[in-house]
Amino acid sequence: MYIVEKQTKKTITLKNVNNNTTKTVSSDDKYFVKVQQAGKAKRTINYTPSGRVTTSKDYRGHYNKAVTKSKAKKFNAASAITTMAKLNIDSDSLKPIMTNTVFDKFMSNEGGFLPGTNVMAAGAPGVGKTTVLLELLEGAQKNNHKVLFISAEMNKMDMARYSKRFPNWANLPILFLNEFADECPQCVVESVINEGWDLILTDSYTEVNDTVKEACNLTRSKTEKWFLDLMIRNNEGNNKAKIFTTFVTILQLSKGGVFVGSNKLKHMTSAMMDINWEGGENSGQRYMEFTKNRCGNVGQKLYFTLGEGVKLDGDRFYKELEYKKILEEENNSKDFDWDDVFNTPSEEVEETNEI
Repeated sequence: MYIVEKQTKKTITLKNVNNNTTKTVSSDDKYFVKVQQAGKAKRTINYTPSGRVTTSKDYRGHYNKAVTKSKAKKFNAASAITTMAKLNIDSDSLKPIMTNTVFDKFMSNEGGFLPGTNVMAAGAPGVGKTTVLLELLEGAQKNNHKVLFISAEMNKMDMARYSKRFPNWANLPILFLNEFADECPQCVVESVINEGWDLILTDSYTEVNDTVKEACNLTRSKTEKWFLDLMIRNNEGNNKAKIFTTFVTILQLSKGGVFVGSNKLKHMTSAMMDINWEGGENSGQRYMEFTKNRCGNVGQKLYFTLGEGVKLDGDRFYKELEYKKILEEENNSKDFDWDDVFNTPSEEVEETNEI
């Protein structure tokens, strides 16, 4: 019986839990992917007399024993503390990811998506969430940013139909995750994201997790933890290109309009965007609005229309922004005091009394 001790892209080192001997599985082995998946799921690995590989749940906790041993080392608390001066982050890495549209002002006070942040987008079915976000992704690409679209819902034919209406998307890098459902989508996602990207659009959070969960035989909680940890690592620039990746993730809602998922996702979200109809569904105006935004304003709507392209209503956005500013200034100004009009100065009152 073996457990995975160490793995790289080309080799996996297995440790025999009975005698601590090791065995190496190379990438050209027909069971390489199966062993790799077993390691990810922390399953034990057995070789039958005929050479066939079987895996099973780690009932005896062999992986937990290894974890317990490593945790026994004394933790150096001082090493966990740092200061802002010691972060030593290149200022170029903090520059906003701009689309050169009105969305930049709508997204943040600095103008654009901020590096290393996470934006969640949810809204009504058919309102155009994927369409408007792909348009923004293409805008960032046009502005020389490295972008990626991970689609777990659409296939190549779906995108081919899209391209007739939006030919400007022709050069967007796309990972069609459903093409790897029979392989190891978890490994595929990790490998692709590890290349390092400025901005990644995921459609959708639920579908990506479900695809990995089913293909890799993971529980929902483990799958969510894997994906959230992956996002955090890349937020912090832990990838080949050392890029502080920003994720824009489309969320699926329940029939009641509530997102069902990990609370950790809500806590690590920098901004929560609502993309919806104002008025009746499929008849009202489309708009985007932040209900949570650590990077900029909330409660300000940006209207858009879909046709042969995506049009963001910048004129309306700036007019409403200006109107909002005027109202705030009026509210902050001193209230009109009628006493200032009718009360006479004390000296005048005295003179009147003398007469």
